[in-house]
Amino acid sequence: MKYHDFHLRGYSVEAYGTKIVLDLVYDYPGEEKEESRVEFSDVACYSFDHATGAIITDIEETQVSVLAKKEEQKLTFLAHVYGLKYWKKDLADYIAALEKEQLRAWRIGSAIGFGGFVIGRSVIGYP
Repeated sequence: MKYHDFHLRGYSVEAYGTKIVLDLVYDYPGEEKEESRVEFSDVACYSFDHATGAIITDIEETQVSVLAKKEEQKLTFLAHVYGLKYWKKDLADYIAALEKEQLRAWRIGSAIGFGGFVIGRSVIGYP
């Protein structure tokens, strides 16, 4: 899975929100241009902030409970305003449901302002 120092050309939300695809390109002067796709499947929740001009530096898997506790305010907001699959009454219940479903969590880092996370079943990269 290639992504480090790749620009985020765009991303798509597919299959009624259950699949997120990052469209990445490595295009620097004097370097060979490369393209890559990173696909998250069975997505329960995702959040991306400031995607314009992002240069992806990391896609790091973390424990669902750790990510959820760090993102408690955002997840609570999303659950109350938009609804979240597996959210019943509170964060603790949500974490238990995600873990029961054996879902995983990834935090996505960037050199330029972008930040985000995905909670889903799997991730795969295509060069």
